[in-house]
Amino acid sequence: MDRTSLSRIERLNYILGGVLVAATGVLGTRDQVLGALVGVVLCAVNFSLVVRIVEKMTAAASGDRGKATGLWLAPKLLVLMSAAALALFLLPISAAMLAAGFSVFLVSIGVETVRYVLRSPAENGSS
Repeated sequence: MDRTSLSRIERLNYILGGVLVAATGVLGTRDQVLGALVGVVLCAVNFSLVVRIVEKMTAAASGDRGKATGLWLAPKLLVLMSAAALALFLLPISAAMLAAGFSVFLVSIGVETVRYVLRSPAENGSS
């Protein structure tokens, strides 16, 4: 996968997250909607940060920069887990919908993977 695929996954995160929150708004309770919304926001921000960190790590490995950007992954994970825990304790949200909202990125990655595999070899850059 390339940067274009990662951009598509990010867009899909927002689109599928919006669909999940809207569907939960129609079919669910206030706690479920808030849980889905918090999960989607955490998911989207997390994926965007991981993409940026990995891009910087790749650039550093190719010699463009010498920074140890991989060290940002641990603090990012700590902040993510803290945000999820604080949301569960401080907000009236559904834990199941928080998990569902956070799992949107799995569906986004799956959709983009299938799309990428089904493209012709010429579109993938192969000869």
